[in-house]
Formats: sequence, C-alpha cells, structure tokens
Amino acid sequence: MGILKTLIHVHTDYSFDGNVSLETLAWSVANEQIGCIAITDHNTIEGALRFRGMTDARVIVGEEVSTIQGHLIGLFLKSPVPPGLSARDTALAIRAQGGLVLAPHPFVRFAGCGLRHAAWDLIDLIDAFEIQNAQNFLPHPDWRASRFVEETGRIGYVGADTHRVGTLAPCYQILRTFAGPADFLDALGAADLCLGYHSLRYRAVMALQAVRSLAGIPLPADFGVNARPACAAGTPSGRCTTLCGPTGRFSVTAADGRPAELFGS
Repeated sequence: MGILKTLIHVHTDYSFDGNVSLETLAWSVANEQIGCIAITDHNTIEGALRFRGMTDARVIVGEEVSTIQGHLIGLFLKSPVPPGLSARDTALAIRAQGGLVLAPHPFVRFAGCGLRHAAWDLIDLIDAFEIQNAQNFLPHPDWRASRFVEETGRIGYVGADTHRVGTLAPCYQILRTFAGPADFLDALGAADLCLGYHSLRYRAVMALQAVRSLAGIPLPADFGVNARPACAAGTPSGRCTTLCGPTGRFSVTAADGRPAELFGS
C-alpha cells in the first residue's frame, strides 16, 4: 500500500482572489512531490476539472462554497454547488452527488468565512474539520478547531489555503492510497498531519486583498484571474513556451524549469 503527500484546500486563478495559474501549479506539484491535491476554488470547479489532465498527481475536484453561514468545502464533486444557500442546504447538495463535506477555517471571524456556532448545528453533515489553516495570523481559531474536533470525535485535517504563487504546501497530510470518497475519509482519519504556515508577508498580502474586497475596492489589474499576459520573447533567462489555447493562459519557462510567475519568489 502506497502513501500520498496530500494537499487539501488549494486555490488557482479560477478563484477571484487567486493568482496561481494551472501551469504554475502543475510545476509546483511535481517539484514538491505532491501525490494528491484537492483544488477548492471559490464557487467553481472549472479549474480543478481542467487541472486533471495537467499533472501525474491524483486530483480531487473540490469547491469552496460561500454559504449564508460561512464557507464549506465539497470534495469529489461532479458538478458545481451554487453559492448563497444555507450551510445545511449546501452540505446536502454536496452529499447528494456523493461528495464529502469539509469545514475550512471553521472558527475564523474575519469576513464571515467561518461557520463558527453553525459548526455545531452541522455536526451530522460535516465529514472533516480544518484544524489548522496556513493563512491564519493568530493561533486562536486553529486552537478552537482542534478542541472542537477532540470534543466531538470528528476527523481533522490541515488546509494550505494557497492562493498565491511562491508557496504551495506549508502544511499537508501523509495518508495511504485510497479508492474513493469513503476510503479517502478513512485514510484521512489515520493520516499524519504536517503543520506549517505561509510566511507573514504572504498572509499580510492576503489580508490586504480581503480588506479591499470587503471595502468594494477592485483588485489590482495584475492580480489574478484577469491578468494572463500573452507570452513575450526576451523574457530574462528563459524561453517562451506558449500554452495559451482558448483560456488565454500562458507559461514562460526559465533556464531552471521554473514558470516565470515564480521568478523572484
């Protein structure tokens, strides 16, 4: 039986607040020897579906869904779950298609993204709780989540919550190979959790972006999903490799094989 370095809760530039292209993600997954990755873009599964053909790693199609009470993650999805429903209806919609229900950053207060007290109301529908989120500035939300898991006997996992290029896997889990959603959950319950956080600079950038979003200030034009420059000749130390196609994506490869988005990271 093999083991998998497994990364849960990863965003691409299909999320409004992410800037990691699928090409960069594919390079990073191979470079960091990730065996399994759960892509959980905000309110869409399009990036996860496209990524399945771009990597040798096992890809779990997921979605971080914005509910009325906070965010929920669905894994092993076949179709997107619409945002704006109650947390209970969202969890039921995930389960209706055979998916698993995860609670990301359940006790984070900022921007209403955590379930907080609603976590107790959904204990019958949530399969696993994020006991460490690599973006958290303060330890208290993770401490509360860990205590909640201990008190309720639920399964805990660590979430990278990666949004930006430069750091892919500050935390991850090592689990055995699995056959499907139920087996994945069993494996997750026995996994070794490797803790870690994004850098302070990284977390500060993400906090600033969240404040801008809450204030209704548009993200910078070069930040994410609307910033996919065309390939250009003369890139420092590199050659231009066009991977654009109908999506308008791009990749410029450096002499050492890194995508150009990682220059200087």
